[in-house]
Parts: sequence; C-alpha cells; structure tokens
Amino acid sequence: MKSQKEHLGKKIKRLRAYRGLTQEGLAEELGKTRSLVSFLERTGNINKYTLEEIAKILGVTIEDLNDSSSASFVSEPAPPAPYKNTEVHAKLVDQLRKENEFLKETIQHQWELLKALSLKSKH
Repeated sequence: MKSQKEHLGKKIKRLRAYRGLTQEGLAEELGKTRSLVSFLERTGNINKYTLEEIAKILGVTIEDLNDSSSASFVSEPAPPAPYKNTEVHAKLVDQLRKENEFLKETIQHQWELLKALSLKSKH
C-alpha cells in the first residue's frame, strides 16, 4: 500500500496509459510537445487550463484527478484508443476535404470574375 499521496502527474500518467495513449498521443491531442507531457507527468506542475484539457481528453473530471482515492475513475473500461483516434482523424480529413473543395470553387469563381472584369475594361 502507498504511504505517500500520488501526485497529479503520476495519476495522469497512469490514466493515460490505462486509456491506451502514449505521451506522443496525448501531446498531439493537446497540441503540445511530448517533452511537455513528460514534464507534466514527472512533476505534477500543471496549470488549470492544461489540466482541463487533459481531463477532457482522458474522459475524467478535474475533481477525479484531484481526488485522493484515484481508483474510482479507472473502474470503467477504456475505449480502444486506435478506434477513437481513427474516428476523429476520419472526421478531420472529411472536413478538410470539404474545405479544400470549397476553396477550389471559390478560387475558380474569382478567376472567372477577374476574366470578366478584364474583358469589360478592354471594351
């Protein structure tokens, strides 16, 4: 049995691993670097904004992370990380394709307007 309270960084590390996320995976979802995630897990020094983001990604509340009885949030089964990431990435790719198509159409329309204006100015 542990004699010392587990610090916040160690809880995050344990929960991250339980959820099937690597430091790189968590860093990517946070928009941060892997070395920052490593630092946060080692030290437990995490600002409240980053802590909110981490809690959301890991599917827990900040209260769960700060709770001294940290076993409560590990009892539920973790969603498989590859499926979760694949679904998110597929949605992002689809959204980017739609944006790309919209931009192509917009550029084509602008070229047509420029050609029409150019012909008008010549007459």
